[in-house]
Amino acid sequence: MGFGLLKRRIIPGYVAFVMLLVLMVPELFYVGRVHALVDGQVSSRSIQMGDDTTNTSGGTTSYLVTFTPHTTQTIYGIIVDFCSTDPIPGDVCTLPTGFSVTSAATPISGVTGSWTGAAPNSGRTFEYTYATGTSLSSSTPVSFSINAVTNPTSVGTFYARIFTFNANSGAGSASTWLTTANGSDNTTDYDYGGIALSTAQTIVITSKVQEQITFCVYVTACGTQASINLGDAHDVLSTSAPSVDNSSTYSIVTNASHGAVVYLKGATLTSGSNTIPAAGSTPFLYGTPSTNIDFFGVCNFNTSGEVPTVATDYIGTSNGGACSGTVSDTGGTAVLTSLGTPYATFGFNSTNTTSTYGDLMATLASAGASVNQVVFAAGVNLTQPSGIYSTTLQLVATGTY
Repeated sequence: MGFGLLKRRIIPGYVAFVMLLVLMVPELFYVGRVHALVDGQVSSRSIQMGDDTTNTSGGTTSYLVTFTPHTTQTIYGIIVDFCSTDPIPGDVCTLPTGFSVTSAATPISGVTGSWTGAAPNSGRTFEYTYATGTSLSSSTPVSFSINAVTNPTSVGTFYARIFTFNANSGAGSASTWLTTANGSDNTTDYDYGGIALSTAQTIVITSKVQEQITFCVYVTACGTQASINLGDAHDVLSTSAPSVDNSSTYSIVTNASHGAVVYLKGATLTSGSNTIPAAGSTPFLYGTPSTNIDFFGVCNFNTSGEVPTVATDYIGTSNGGACSGTVSDTGGTAVLTSLGTPYATFGFNSTNTTSTYGDLMATLASAGASVNQVVFAAGVNLTQPSGIYSTTLQLVATGTY
């Protein structure tokens, strides 16, 4: 066989063998790497950003670093190097504009013991070391949080490179890697891996909540006219005891931040030129006996929701409680402070109720919902002129926003 023929047969076979070797053992031909066959890429690697917005306000966030080692080995150091250029170990790494890490870190899994953080290369690099070392399994995920990270100032992609080291000092240590070509060299690390990250714009959502108040006055249901027949079964007022009706209700729901007030407007019961005297500024304190007491009054008490502060003329038991009681008294408001048992007052200050804005009856201190009963009471003496007495009352709610 001639030399030329032999050459033609050997060279193609050699090329095919080399190509097959490249496919089977890529680490041998990784650009710039001169590692032994025992090292390799960490798997299941990720860096979760706590905040991916750009650094425009000086705020910081945390990065959750997770990976699974390629090789079971005692590891003394972990490096996470952040670059604006690419994630390829061995390439020159340039600090992303505006980016920095600190030495603060929180171990989560895998990194047991007293690991210490550092931030060399002007905050481009996070270094995590432990002089005693930790045995990391090739099947056990490692995770830790890098705290107080400042994101890059521009929107877009940047990169990280993860390296592990199986020596505390000298060859194979993080300290040696940091002193070699500013950390861009990759001849001293053990396992490695690249990651891409990105900052992004935020989603700005704008909506409006308008000022709201829903006020309803009713007997049976909201939206129905509140018509009340005050008296006995025949609407006749008694001369021996007050007639009381508690069927009227008002509800208020508002988002007024400073609450709301309810004013009472209207005149006392009238029949032609005759009137049943309004309880006025000396409200009637409901109780028995109450014979021959001529009056018309209103009382407010809360049934659910926010309990309002009720004006003295219209106060139920315990400031908004039920409009009934056991105290027999026709005295003025001054006696309220001395009463030791439940009471209710029925007031109707006709001077205020007939004014432009009415008489203050109840105050809600803040936004919320409140349901209250408005109780009416009237009594007449034997000399009250006969007739059909009526009035139209109005409750006016006002919110302060």
